[in-house]
Amino acid sequence: MNEKYEELIAEYLNGELDEQEKARVEALIAGGEIDMIDFKAMEQLHNELEMVSTPEPSAEMSDRFYAMLEEEKASAKPMFNISEKLNELFAALTMPRLAYAFVLLIVGGFIGAQVGSNDSQINELTNQMQDMREMMIVSMLEGASTTDRLRAVNISAELPIADEKAVRALLFTLNNDESVNVRVQTIETLKKWGEDETVREGLVSAIGAQNSDVVIIALADAMVELGLQNSKSEFENLIQERNLNINVKEKLESAIASL
Repeated sequence: MNEKYEELIAEYLNGELDEQEKARVEALIAGGEIDMIDFKAMEQLHNELEMVSTPEPSAEMSDRFYAMLEEEKASAKPMFNISEKLNELFAALTMPRLAYAFVLLIVGGFIGAQVGSNDSQINELTNQMQDMREMMIVSMLEGASTTDRLRAVNISAELPIADEKAVRALLFTLNNDESVNVRVQTIETLKKWGEDETVREGLVSAIGAQNSDVVIIALADAMVELGLQNSKSEFENLIQERNLNINVKEKLESAIASL
């Protein structure tokens, strides 16, 4: 996000703007100059921080926190990539703000505890951010905006593991979203977790719920790629029960033969 909007959004969320300034922020969001994901991320963090006390972190605590981040990035960068990849959601947060936000979050959980090992602190940071990311994904998948839902699916693809809540939300999206593009992209995301049994079963079960030729073809490709032989009967049912386009029918017959 353009840094000039950070303070403006913060003031908007804090109720510090007059009606004219509020209208300006809303116009910037509507016009795309302020990305809705960035705004929602700041709003989510704002709401989270309101739930905890906000004491001024000591200089020692801040210094040690920054030292941990720098050491972890130098010695174990792959683990820290989780938080770095959250830039899609938290582009509005500079590193100092992120560090301070984390201090506020840990105050609610273990205030008074001594700063522990680097690994435990970094794990806590990544877990907090992972939870925020998952909540944001689920919230956006349930939203009215097709663009936001598509972005949520794309962000889901960056999750390091097949989180149960995210998988359930994505499977629901695959079976119910009105947008063909969203459903096709959801299939692509779920394929990345193709070793997960819930994902595999969900993809097979979704075949009969589809009414779009494009989505059916995407599922056929996914079944072949993942080697899901139990999808053959689902495709056979489609061929027998529906008046399919000839190209779709041939695609399904090819998938059945490959499986």
